[in-house]
Amino acid sequence: MDIGSNSIRLVVYDHLSRAPLPLVNRKAVLGLGRDVERFGRLSDELIEQALDSIEALVRMAQDVPVSSLDLLATAGVRSAENGDALCMAIKGRTGHEVSILSGNEEARLSAMGVMSAVPGLTGVIGDLGGGSLELIAVREGAIVDQTSLEIGALRLIERAEGDLAKAPAIVNNVLEGVTWLKAWRDQPFYAVGGAWRAVARLHMAQQAYPLQMVHGYRMALRETRDFIELLEHLGPKTIAKIQAVSPKRAETIPWGSVVLECLSRILRPDEFFYSAHGLREGHHFRMLDTQTQLEDPLLTACHELAGQHRRFADASETLLTWLSPLLARMPAMTERLARSACIIADMGWGEHPTYRAPQSMLRVLRMPWSVLDHLERAFLALAVFVRYGGSSGSKFVADCHRLLDEDAIADAKALGKALRLALEICSGRGPVLAATRIEDHDSYLVLAVRQEALSVGTDKIERYAASTGRALHVPIKVVIEDRGPEIGKAAR
Repeated sequence: MDIGSNSIRLVVYDHLSRAPLPLVNRKAVLGLGRDVERFGRLSDELIEQALDSIEALVRMAQDVPVSSLDLLATAGVRSAENGDALCMAIKGRTGHEVSILSGNEEARLSAMGVMSAVPGLTGVIGDLGGGSLELIAVREGAIVDQTSLEIGALRLIERAEGDLAKAPAIVNNVLEGVTWLKAWRDQPFYAVGGAWRAVARLHMAQQAYPLQMVHGYRMALRETRDFIELLEHLGPKTIAKIQAVSPKRAETIPWGSVVLECLSRILRPDEFFYSAHGLREGHHFRMLDTQTQLEDPLLTACHELAGQHRRFADASETLLTWLSPLLARMPAMTERLARSACIIADMGWGEHPTYRAPQSMLRVLRMPWSVLDHLERAFLALAVFVRYGGSSGSKFVADCHRLLDEDAIADAKALGKALRLALEICSGRGPVLAATRIEDHDSYLVLAVRQEALSVGTDKIERYAASTGRALHVPIKVVIEDRGPEIGKAAR
């Protein structure tokens, strides 16, 4: 549970994993830290509301039930003179201790949360809460610099006396004290926090963006500045009427936009990446053992999805090896995406044959794990759609095309056709596929299939091979070989 200056949120995860799923995700937006800037303390009224909300959320967690429950308090409680008293009251009402995070701890956990979804990132992470702004410089997944600043959205409102025109000078004055910021110009900026996620949602609504999920949404520097200028002119009352954000969040959006604008002037990032991962995910990540932390979250998420729908034992490694001569002819392909597609290639078998393509596509495009960015979702969804023989007239195909460049679209379709060919031969069983091979002869490819591996007629295999060849701009010849060593017949 994250006891923040603006909201209190409980997240219950299904298990400790590189790709955890939230079973419960509830919040209460109270503005607990609203009075800290003016009076140095939490108001008695808000403390009572917070205690009631926390007690209800703890009961909810216990009803799940959870194996452990950690309560973390951030800047609002940390800065208030009666923050310790609140924590004692929480323990009295719930029996749970509250850990009050230092500014550095809060910054580190926020960074770990983002890095848990984007391994090996380089750039600046910013986490804007109600009470503070954490800035963390990261190079190839290692924290280089970090700071915690008392210019959260609620504190900024109080410091500027509600006058938005005063906010830029206040923010710039604070940021000038962060001496390392200018050294990180022209790097990506990873934006965390409710106010900034709301900015992303508003921009997605304005653009009629095909995916309605914030994590992985990207904006260029120029469009970010233009959109922030628009939000500043709209004001909270107008923003509150837009369905893309909650009315309670609308108050802090213009103030969060000012902070984002000031940072953009200093950092000039090449892109803004909006992250749904932050402090809570960072706390979850640090609970993992070292080996699990090193796992690729995209591959873990794909294994989780495939595990829910798999017919046989995982054959993704056999499939990836079999595809290697074809993958070498896909210029935009990465080994990571190819491996992910192989893991989920047989996930749609339980759907009605008529709907396997669209159902599988939507399941990938909208899968609940937030460790995928939008390009990865679109690529894998399109590949799975083609793997199940989907036609190109679907609205969701157009959505994927909008998110991908031409090379990625071509490779996703080629990969989908190659997967369809492979799975038509083996029906998802690795040992059968091992009885076939693809040979690269430069100007053409040969698909060699042993006679005993055939479970469908050669006409269908030849048709799928020809379709794959057209996608790769190379002929594929199918050769049926004489009977070889016996293939294991067990469905594994």
